[in-house]
Amino acid sequence: MNDFKNIWVTIKTEKAIIITLTILLAFGIFCWLFWTPAKDFGLNFFTEILGATITVVILDRLIKTREDKKNIPQKLAAYEDVRLYVSRYISFWTQTFAECVPGPEPENFTLFFSEQGMSKILNYLYMDSEPNVTPPRKWWDWITHNAKEFRDNGDKILDRHYGNLDPEAYGYVHQLTESSFNGVLLMIPSIKETDILYKFPRVKVLGSYTIEPQKEDYSAILGLISWCENSYIKLHRHNPTLKKIAVYTPNKEERLRPKSMIPEEIRQKEINELIEFRQRNK
Repeated sequence: MNDFKNIWVTIKTEKAIIITLTILLAFGIFCWLFWTPAKDFGLNFFTEILGATITVVILDRLIKTREDKKNIPQKLAAYEDVRLYVSRYISFWTQTFAECVPGPEPENFTLFFSEQGMSKILNYLYMDSEPNVTPPRKWWDWITHNAKEFRDNGDKILDRHYGNLDPEAYGYVHQLTESSFNGVLLMIPSIKETDILYKFPRVKVLGSYTIEPQKEDYSAILGLISWCENSYIKLHRHNPTLKKIAVYTPNKEERLRPKSMIPEEIRQKEINELIEFRQRNK
């Protein structure tokens, strides 16, 4: 499958050259088979162009193979950095889901990193509760800490592997690093301070302080997961100790009240306070 994909990529990138060679070959065949006065010329022209085409293809393949072998150490380093980045992203959000969302977890990555999965975190995560980390802290701090880590580590990958990382993976990392969703997560402390300053009541779940991830964000993380899986297959023979990305094993048990789920009485109380505030300030 990867070989066919590489061939298709080559055809798209070298489209002009391939079209030119095809036209020249067709011209040679026409002169050779259908134009009697130019029959000998057509045969010679066709064989010369065909020979040149084969030579170019073989040389291009040899050069590409040599370059690929020479770049294996850089590719291994890029893979490892992206693998760690993706694994940490997966680990953080799946653990957050487990700590705040009731019911079973989504069955796979595609369902998890979608509106169906992530919206539940935004709806249930009670920001005044504490994640299962050491030292103890509130979700206010833990969310922004990880958002900053995703941004900084993403920037490091983009800088360090500018010339080595596949353009597709580079674009995915850039999307997650610069996403509006991650940017708003970094603004949560400022939003909270502003609410205190103006005495603005808000339901203290994550969704009250950020926007939902965009479709491009979901496509980026799923694209990076797929890229890591494919890259592992290609690179594992060069380094048998190479590791795969984090494995997702969904918990299908019914969790009624995860520790960081907002209590219903608090949700209702804060909704009422918000309604009263809006009525007073009409």
